Amino acid sequence: MKTTSRKRLLISSVAMLLVAMLALGTATFAWFTTDTTTQATGISVQTSKKSLLLVSSRTSKWTDNLNYNFGTDTAKNLLQPASSYDGANWYKAQADNGLSGAAKNGEKITGVGTPDAEGNVFCNMLNVKNTGAEPAKNVTITANISETAVTSGKNYLRVALVPSDCLEDTGRNAATVASAEEFRNNIYGAAADAANPVEYVGKSVADKKGAIKAADSVVSTKGSSISVNAGTLNKDQAKYYMLIVWFEGQDEDCQDTYAGNEMPNIKFTITADK
Repeated sequence: MKTTSRKRLLISSVAMLLVAMLALGTATFAWFTTDTTTQATGISVQTSKKSLLLVSSRTSKWTDNLNYNFGTDTAKNLLQPASSYDGANWYKAQADNGLSGAAKNGEKITGVGTPDAEGNVFCNMLNVKNTGAEPAKNVTITANISETAVTSGKNYLRVALVPSDCLEDTGRNAATVASAEEFRNNIYGAAADAANPVEYVGKSVADKKGAIKAADSVVSTKGSSISVNAGTLNKDQAKYYMLIVWFEGQDEDCQDTYAGNEMPNIKFTITADK
């Protein structure tokens, strides 16, 4: 009888230990949650004055020194995690299972591209125009992406510089990415990460809430060095790009444990051959 009681006690103890381990694992790997806060700092761009190239944002005038005024080193903007598979429809969600991280229900982020959505996604434009009398050849936009990680190697910052569907200045206010494929092919990050971003599987992407899932295929970043070639710009010709910054909620490193990563000021430089 004593032996049987001891066996039962041992089995009960092991069972309780497994339950405790499962609870610990769930707490440790619960990523893409509303408690995760991350930070971003100011973004600025400038051109080489010799090239007679000017830059603009979605609403600014054409200038040779553009500052988006999105946070500073001393007053950083907070960005909650977000995710998108096409660059046009963005979502935030709470992970249903802390072990898998895949969110099945979420909320669409409305107003992306306006200040209303800048708590999750910074979305603006980086446009370049040749104001010189001669064609500007090999116009190139370059930048380096860096991320200050709370835990070494845990990076989940994303920066996309994507051709837009805008063809002239009057279309800047309503511009978006040229295509979902262009978006996925022009994502950069501080690490060579890949994730299964969120896509919508509900009745309509116009719905604010509904069923979402992780996409079937992963999206890899192109690395930390941005180099986008706009080709040759003739006199008064412009090229229009979407500039998007976010922290990828579906990245396996985007966990509460690693919250607080920062993006130091990113500087874009636009040059052309003389």
